[in-house]
Amino acid sequence: MHRASALLLLAVLYPASAPAASCPNVSIHPGVSTIFLQTDFGEKDAASKAYVAGFQEAIKKSTAYCVVEDPRAALFALNLAGIDIAEDHERAALSLVIISEKGTLISHFIRLSSIDNIEKNTQDDMIKVDRMIQRFNRHR
Repeated sequence: MHRASALLLLAVLYPASAPAASCPNVSIHPGVSTIFLQTDFGEKDAASKAYVAGFQEAIKKSTAYCVVEDPRAALFALNLAGIDIAEDHERAALSLVIISEKGTLISHFIRLSSIDNIEKNTQDDMIKVDRMIQRFNRHR
């Protein structure tokens, strides 16, 4: 449990950016919100790595969001930390934190995922992220 807490703290304070597709010109596509995706997982954590790749793909397929490389250009930061919880690296515990451009914590949730369920879980989690951001935007 201490390791998971440390990963969450690292994801919020010292994450590295994840490579992803760049956004279209946001002024031409006014409905698109920019996300700075930050990730943290171990080198051997295959299930965590697969989840991150699946989540990046879910963002790419989204019509409402796109990833930017510069956090100053992002309306939201999504911090994703993961750790494999089985010796065979088939299951991961993941922490997703959503932060606004002003540093406000929007939400945080935990996901347990096996490699077999990555596509479904990342699609479900992208929907969950979208709902949380929409709710945050309504209450601003």
